[in-house]
Amino acid sequence: MKKNEPRLFDLDKIGTEDILSQRDAWSDEDSRIWPALLAELVDILADHIENHEKKAPEKAVDEARKIIIVIAHHLGGRNIYLPKDDRLKRAVRDSAVYRAFNGTNHRSLAEKTGLTTAQIYNIISRERKIRKDFKD
Repeated sequence: MKKNEPRLFDLDKIGTEDILSQRDAWSDEDSRIWPALLAELVDILADHIENHEKKAPEKAVDEARKIIIVIAHHLGGRNIYLPKDDRLKRAVRDSAVYRAFNGTNHRSLAEKTGLTTAQIYNIISRERKIRKDFKD
């Protein structure tokens, strides 16, 4: 080990990359001892990756673990609300509208989405606030 390299047992100094660098040492047994929610999220993501992205089961589990570690590293310790059904669809749509908005294409976005231009402006305003609040 290099002199300035953080040690895995030094919890105050370990980062996401340090955790991910140890993934080769994980076994399928490790998933069983993860907290139940993390294990469930790994299973859900692995299933998605395997079935929708057509990856081998072991590759899908490895990718799912990496994703969950990154999410847990950045969002761990927070109570998180995950919308479902119509609220999730609206959140995804609104994010897509925000990303597609270039400052002048509000009418074409309204036509593509079936919304009014006023609704497009409201979505842009809300999404800007969400992103500003997230940065602060």
